Amino acid sequence: MRQEVGRVSQRAHMILWSARRRTVPELARTFDVSRATIRFWIRRFDTAGPAGLYDAPRSGRPRKVNEQVAEAMVRMVQNDPRHMGYLATFWRVAMLALALVEMLGVHLSASGVRGALRRLGLRWGRPRQTMPTKVDPQKAQKQWAIARAVIETGPETTILYGDESRVQLLPLIRSMWHWLGQQVRVPTPGTNVTRTLFGALNIHRGRWVYLARKRMAKEDFIAFLEHLLVAYPTGPILLVVDNFSSHTAHAVQVWLSEQSRLRLLYLPTYCSHLNPVERIWLQLKNTIAANRLYGSMKVLLDTIDAFFIAMTPEKALTWTST
Repeated sequence: MRQEVGRVSQRAHMILWSARRRTVPELARTFDVSRATIRFWIRRFDTAGPAGLYDAPRSGRPRKVNEQVAEAMVRMVQNDPRHMGYLATFWRVAMLALALVEMLGVHLSASGVRGALRRLGLRWGRPRQTMPTKVDPQKAQKQWAIARAVIETGPETTILYGDESRVQLLPLIRSMWHWLGQQVRVPTPGTNVTRTLFGALNIHRGRWVYLARKRMAKEDFIAFLEHLLVAYPTGPILLVVDNFSSHTAHAVQVWLSEQSRLRLLYLPTYCSHLNPVERIWLQLKNTIAANRLYGSMKVLLDTIDAFFIAMTPEKALTWTST
């Protein structure tokens, strides 16, 4: 486009100088073109006016990536390369170029393949891990059990969702802005130290209760349940949790049988995304754990305390409502 603008400007100057009675030979020498070229653009201007100074549409070479080639590329990227005999787990540009030659006899350069993929709406990027596509055969029954228990409870019952998460001195690495050629260096601890945070969210009031422990074992979970009884000294408590082994351990069931105020309800298997507490952990780690090394576990836990102090009930309910 920029080159065409330059050519049009030069042709306009030819016309202006011709109007000032410069001869065709003079113009040809000035603009370093043939006399036939000067006469051609003068005739075009006389016939079509200023619009005649623009390049006429050109057919050019036929595009190699026609509809047939585009459809073939879409089919390939949507299928496993092994189906076409390639020992690979995903398609690369060179493999696609080779496959197009074998299938359609179409030869495309690496840049041609990349350009075609971008025009088809594809981008090169990292995939994201996800939970296995398994379904708990009792999913509907478990969800209904939770809904029925919530419906049947009285106003004096506290309804909580609970979960646990590990925090560590080793910083989480997240994308961030940095100067070109000056990648940020995030120091690591000499020895990594971990702690487990147990947390429970009151889904009606937004109140957050948590406890830090050294491990994630059944004894630590029982300690958290005792902590909840202290935090809510009166009335029954319904606590919804996932099926982690410490939640379903025999020792936990024995402990529950010996007290009457707290009852556990279990989410369907493979459905941790149904637990709103997961989103609080995500906010916590993205805010205080990314790209930063804390001097000690005490400093990290103090920072976590400050984060939760600043997390109002309204903010907690907003984070977990999406």
